[in-house]
Amino acid sequence: MTSAVLTLSGAVMVFAVSAAGMIRGEDPWATWFYPLAWYSTLVAADAVLRLRTGRWYLLGDWRFAASVLLWSIPFWLFFELANFRVANWYYVFVPADASARWIGIALSFATVLPAILVSQRLAADLGLGQSISWRPRLLRPTLPLILQVVGICFLALALLWPRFLFPLIWGGVTLLADPWVYARDRERSLLGALERGRPAIIIQLLVGGLLIGFLWELYNTQARGKWIYTVPGLEELKLFEMPVLGFFGFPILALDGWAVWNALVLAGLARGSSTRPSPVSSRWPTLGAAAAGAAFSVAVLAGMERSTLTSVTPSLQDVAGDAAPLLEAAGYDVFSLAEANPDGILRATGDPASRMWVQRARLISLRGIGTRNARHLEAVGISSVATLSAADPEELFSALISHGAAKTRLARVRVWVRGAQGLH
Repeated sequence: MTSAVLTLSGAVMVFAVSAAGMIRGEDPWATWFYPLAWYSTLVAADAVLRLRTGRWYLLGDWRFAASVLLWSIPFWLFFELANFRVANWYYVFVPADASARWIGIALSFATVLPAILVSQRLAADLGLGQSISWRPRLLRPTLPLILQVVGICFLALALLWPRFLFPLIWGGVTLLADPWVYARDRERSLLGALERGRPAIIIQLLVGGLLIGFLWELYNTQARGKWIYTVPGLEELKLFEMPVLGFFGFPILALDGWAVWNALVLAGLARGSSTRPSPVSSRWPTLGAAAAGAAFSVAVLAGMERSTLTSVTPSLQDVAGDAAPLLEAAGYDVFSLAEANPDGILRATGDPASRMWVQRARLISLRGIGTRNARHLEAVGISSVATLSAADPEELFSALISHGAAKTRLARVRVWVRGAQGLH
């Protein structure tokens, strides 16, 4: 148990150091806080499981841990692919270097399935839902097929009418995957749990999903590299960055993750845990599926570059041009410059352009606007947070489109204007 205590202590220390650096706005902590926070959380949770049960869950089998981490990436990227259509969120201040950006995104997305599985394991260890039961009852043979048809309809409707039916994406995945699992191993299936009259696994996933959803949004809210939601009709009432009603999606996502993971295990494409080992599978189908998953991931990541990655970490060169070394020597980056007193910058650099630098830094750093979008705004007469706060979002959006800002979306312009108004 000593190893578990040391592991737990180390994870807590990494989390604390990362959080402190993020709060102070220091990189790499500010940009990389989300993956640092989640990996330390997963390790801490696994250490708690070791202390309570005497067994590691993730760390006890590196092949299982690697499998669930790697398959988590294409699993989440499926929802990123759907987001190209539904446009419910976008990302800001990702690393400017493309290789670092892709590595950081992959590391972040790799935590989704592990978080779902570990939270369920913790809930099961606490006995959540174990006392709830009803008399077993066989399901109608046609029900699994009916549910899969409904799942296909859910996904199709969400993509056809995303403004109103976007929530159907989340439930549609479970309805497609779990009947397939049910037909092959009812012990692993959510439908099988209902059939047996023992819904504990479903309750554990729903509660665990809500918990990890809260942590996802908590870790995201103050991070520099983050996502911002633009859910139609739900842009005003938010907890952290998430519309309050959106938290109900996390329990459904947990069901999605459970169903997809068990489908991968039963197909012989992923390695099961030591408590639920996977069937023996041949090498070539597994390698083929891994290659397909990697190709899918690369394709969606390339699409994200054009669609949902809207700004990269800005540099002082973007703000002050050739005067950037003066500001850097004085200890500033774009974000600390945005909070600085222009008179103090003038004294530090002796350059009369200091007020313009601070004004530009404030615009760039506001709500993830970034350098490219700030240039588009300046081209249509929005050169400061004050002028942005007075703009009409729809008129500003039209002006940006007419000036060549083709990637701009009205919902994102609303986020910018609302953010500026919150400062004035």
